[in-house]
Amino acid sequence: MKRVITIILAMAMALSICSVAYAENGESNKPSVTYPADAPTPDNCSITAKANGRAFQENAGSVNMTIDIENKSNDYDVILAAIQPSGGCIISASGNDTIPKKSTKAVNITATLASSGNTAGTLTLLFNVPYGDSNNPSYELVKASCSDFSIVRAPSATEAPKKEDSEFRIRTSSVDSNGVCVLTPSGDYGDQLEVRLPLTCTNGYVYDLKVTPVLSNDIEKFPFDIDLVDYTLSYPGSIGRGQVVEFLYHLRLSKKATVGVKQVDFNVTYRNDEGDLKSGTVSLFVNVRKGLSPTSDKDTTTSVPKLIIESYKLSSDKIYAGETFDLEFTIKNTSDSTNLQNVQIHIKDAGETATIVPASGGSNTLYISKIGKGQSSSQKVSLQTAPDATAKAYTLNVDFSYESASTNAAHTANETIAVPILQKIRLKCDEPTVYDDVSYLDSSTSMSIKMYNMGRSSIYNCIVDVEGNGLKLEESYFGGTLSAGSTLAADISVIPSEAGDIQGTVVISYEDVYGEPGEERLPFTLHVEDPNAGMENMEGMEGMEGMGGEGMEGGMTDPGMEGGSKGFPWWGWVIGAGALGGGGFFGFKKLKKRRARSLEDDV
Repeated sequence: MKRVITIILAMAMALSICSVAYAENGESNKPSVTYPADAPTPDNCSITAKANGRAFQENAGSVNMTIDIENKSNDYDVILAAIQPSGGCIISASGNDTIPKKSTKAVNITATLASSGNTAGTLTLLFNVPYGDSNNPSYELVKASCSDFSIVRAPSATEAPKKEDSEFRIRTSSVDSNGVCVLTPSGDYGDQLEVRLPLTCTNGYVYDLKVTPVLSNDIEKFPFDIDLVDYTLSYPGSIGRGQVVEFLYHLRLSKKATVGVKQVDFNVTYRNDEGDLKSGTVSLFVNVRKGLSPTSDKDTTTSVPKLIIESYKLSSDKIYAGETFDLEFTIKNTSDSTNLQNVQIHIKDAGETATIVPASGGSNTLYISKIGKGQSSSQKVSLQTAPDATAKAYTLNVDFSYESASTNAAHTANETIAVPILQKIRLKCDEPTVYDDVSYLDSSTSMSIKMYNMGRSSIYNCIVDVEGNGLKLEESYFGGTLSAGSTLAADISVIPSEAGDIQGTVVISYEDVYGEPGEERLPFTLHVEDPNAGMENMEGMEGMEGMGGEGMEGGMTDPGMEGGSKGFPWWGWVIGAGALGGGGFFGFKKLKKRRARSLEDDV
């Protein structure tokens, strides 16, 4: 009897050890969260953060920043949870906001600065994405990086005196912030004009920028009515080198304005990146098409004939540096009483260095013998762009000289034409490098893609993604700006959800200087294995169902496994079978002794 009890106790201890080991191995009692069957997960939630090249001014060791955050998700509002700075002089940053789905929002961020350090850096913004049961939501963390900004440091009181900044850093720009040419404002006396004044910074950074037109009673210096007390306009932020900001005035041409092109001056003040207050003057031109004669008070609407460009078009929507293109334009004699003769047209690049020149064998000067009153004439000229031209809009000056047919009086006129030039994007990419020979199901695999900007223009908003059935990125990758001649290595982690040889594609998307999108696609293959393959259907387990008997039902099964052996590992059954086998062996020896004793009694 003692041996039977010992056998039972041994079996119980073996089963207890198996259960404990199983639980410690994390295969049972694992908590799970159930969400509605139709509740999606935020795997594809995409967020971008951009400062759009802004420069932010330090104030007493901190800086207020404005970051444009785009939530591209169709399903989720995202919540700004934390901000992690790296590099530069930012040591901490804070901000909070909610960005609705499919929207872009300007978010205010306050950053604390170190006492010294570089004026560039990177902010990693962390967002919570709620999903699942709306009454008890779960959250997934999504990251977005922002580095296209600069910090303008305030001068230190103990800082050594710096060299005097003799250069005036503000000048009039020929294009606006979008690279579109700003045309000369034109109108007739009495007309209200929209006067656009685009300004750009030539060096360093400036802030506290203020603009005021130079008012004068001299109609030749200020051809507008003066009806405001103060015409001063201000720009609230900082402006970095090459950045363009625009000031807009609505001014009415005086009824005493005389015919012709007038130079209008503006006083400009700013503080440079050393905090010094600077002042200077910039100018723009206003064309009074109809007005009084400069030498009399008589209306010259009909006495002074005027030539204008009625329309123009380029032979291609996209003109690249180094290419030849045709410029077609129509000029019109606006006079309804005077014929024009001996019309000469001269076309030239408005820049200090000619980027657009006549095509080989062509000329930039045209001649028209006669244009009748109210008539138009169409012309065409072939032009060539410089191969090293920077991608932007260039201005062509179109100068007219002509005579009145009736009086032989000489006249001149000027118009401008904008020509946007592009640099071809030359992005070279190496084949994706997969660091793991074998990938495993639902585990990350490291990859690297090296990119080279072989062109002459920067590539903006580089984003790396993957496509393929059963493939997703562990974390989205935003490469930002890839300047001309630079290299970028993108390290990503890919998670496969299917086993086998999986075909995927690395997709590199980007934009040029005008925001035109581009894309590179790089194929790759992952050999994916399932680490649990062969463990689910062990051979020989079918006959062991029910070995526990009626008295062990529930104690030997786990509802988390399939079939009659759910929840209990195979090695537990082996140990248990060994214990039963040992008990059977001892029982068999006892039975043999009893049988031998019975045979002796019979004899």
